[in-house]
Amino acid sequence: MNTIEKIYTNYDGLLEEFSEEVIQSRYAVFYEEIEEFAKSLGIREKIQISESLLSHAVLDYFTDISRLKHFHQAKHINSLKVISYETYWLLRRKPIQILVEDETSDAMAFLNEKFVFSRIAKYLMGDGKRVILSPETKKSFLNYLDSLFYYLKYRNYDAEMLEMMLMGFKAGVLVADDLKEQES
Repeated sequence: MNTIEKIYTNYDGLLEEFSEEVIQSRYAVFYEEIEEFAKSLGIREKIQISESLLSHAVLDYFTDISRLKHFHQAKHINSLKVISYETYWLLRRKPIQILVEDETSDAMAFLNEKFVFSRIAKYLMGDGKRVILSPETKKSFLNYLDSLFYYLKYRNYDAEMLEMMLMGFKAGVLVADDLKEQES
């Protein structure tokens, strides 16, 4: 008899659909990104990356992507969906675990949120391109990022909502110049 747990943790079809190489590659990218993130904060020795939780995050991500592709009869999904569903499952599974409780523990309370937040900020700014923002634009962007980080820490979210937030940001960027011209 199939139990609820078996139904929701059966990832067999994913290997056929996406290949073991693709799934392992996504896992490796996340693992490396988390390592670099922790090193950049000087806390690598104070955390562990739960391989089990990271594996579940990756497999759950691919499960959702499979459902999306089948429902919409799509061969590929856009980058907004990718970052949104990755973010959702990384936050849901929380693979970054604190090992050392010390005076910095409070600052590390939201490490998983900080990690995905850094990924989103990088995505929003483009592929590592240096963007110089005017003081006014920079202030608005930082306010947006502050609100986003707060949301990731304290509010309920799902992948679709994250996608809509990022889509709204991208749409705002596209129309910003036109709106400024109309105001003048």
